[in-house]
Amino acid sequence: MMRSSHFTRRIFLSSAAAASTGIVLCSAKSAPAATTLVITDPGGDWQAAAREAYYEPFQKASGIDVNFADRPSLALGQLKAMVDTHNVSWDVTELSDYLMYRAGKTGLLEPLHYASMNTSGMLKDALMPYGVGNDAYGTVMAYSTKKWPAGQGPKTWADFWDVEKFPGRRAMSGIGYGPLEFALLADGVPKDKLYPIDTNRALASMSKIKPHVDVWWTTGAQQTQLMLDGEVDLIQGWNGRFYGAISKGAPYHIEWNQGMYQWEGWVIPKGTPHLADAQKFIEFAMRPKQQAIFAERIPYGPSNQQTFSYLPANRRDLLPTYGPNLKKLFRADAEWLADNLATITAAWTKWRAG
Repeated sequence: MMRSSHFTRRIFLSSAAAASTGIVLCSAKSAPAATTLVITDPGGDWQAAAREAYYEPFQKASGIDVNFADRPSLALGQLKAMVDTHNVSWDVTELSDYLMYRAGKTGLLEPLHYASMNTSGMLKDALMPYGVGNDAYGTVMAYSTKKWPAGQGPKTWADFWDVEKFPGRRAMSGIGYGPLEFALLADGVPKDKLYPIDTNRALASMSKIKPHVDVWWTTGAQQTQLMLDGEVDLIQGWNGRFYGAISKGAPYHIEWNQGMYQWEGWVIPKGTPHLADAQKFIEFAMRPKQQAIFAERIPYGPSNQQTFSYLPANRRDLLPTYGPNLKKLFRADAEWLADNLATITAAWTKWRAG
């Protein structure tokens, strides 16, 4: 039942409503229990990690059965249909942070009551009104260490844009709304002034680098393959995909400075009949020991900072929310993106076609 990979599902991919999909449930249960939670997630590697880190340990600790399933192309329309018809079949599901805000604002999610939960060690920005961040993924740059030794390559987006100082083949995102935040950083906008995105300024900056971009990637797998094949010297993309290439021997260095991170994590559909138990699960998933198991299997950053005491140094260094990395990053404004994603995506698509 497990699907290919979690890494291809990102904020940059379209979130347009899709047709409802059939759900095939798997169970972590070993014996009947009074309550059964149904949890849906992206499937694939993400689900395998969640099963080991959260589903099975929670069932063992709580006595609550957990049935889990992947939802191949989550449609908010599917969630809305369940809520509107009062036929909510999911107790917990997983969403990107901007979708948490969108679904929460439209009445599709239960608010989370953190006052009754143990949130010790949690990053504050992971505790959102209608969802809690489980893991953060980074959008960063990487460069070939054959071209520049580690530490001597580009360190800022202005460097990435500087084709004279750093000549070489470049790859950038060609999907969603593109790398607009990085275009603004390259143009001198401070990290804390990126939102609301000045689309005209960002696209003007993109026009400067456009002639020098050799590949506009469209999938996560393509990012990894470009690095494995040594086709590009500089690439903008997702830290998990970069790790996948580097772990297989690709000679690249990840530069965290001026990177962007985004949360994905747990939400509770409005009207679940198992609200209290759903919140118990979410509280359990915030525990640092459980998040450490997840982070050992998926190279994204845990939301509980106490998690890093359970991880070896060579793993901590790879994760976006590890202190030395996190301080170099900025968080995408999920609430602003929830309200404006369609507009900036349309502008980006028109620019790309021009």
